[in-house]
Amino acid sequence: MPKVRTVETVKRVAESILDEGCYLNKIVSLGVRELPYKIRNHGRLHSRGNYFLVRFVAPPSSITNISDNCLRDLDIIRPFISKVEGQPAISCSLHQDLKPPAFRPEVHQMMEEAKKRVPIYARNKFKLNTPMGYNPF
Repeated sequence: MPKVRTVETVKRVAESILDEGCYLNKIVSLGVRELPYKIRNHGRLHSRGNYFLVRFVAPPSSITNISDNCLRDLDIIRPFISKVEGQPAISCSLHQDLKPPAFRPEVHQMMEEAKKRVPIYARNKFKLNTPMGYNPF
């Protein structure tokens, strides 16, 4: 598809999203790529396609209308709409990581666990009944 027609298609999709009362955050072109497999859509066979990422904020009721508009558009081969979950709050632990290991609580926990575990070669396979600690015979 020529570049002018591609721009017209992206504008048309963006306007349909805005008409539904949504907010556009970002439009990113991911370039022209080979499709993973040949796709027949609207009576045409496609092997290459322009990939775009359109981020928008929309109420759940308008998603079906946006999806229907994209499915009816002849220039869009395979529309995909997914929900992006908010990122969880990340607490910064840099002040803890900058401390020497002797002062970090997680290092103390690891040391306690290591004391509880005994390696296989250090385990006694049998106990001796002699007070010497070894078998004299």
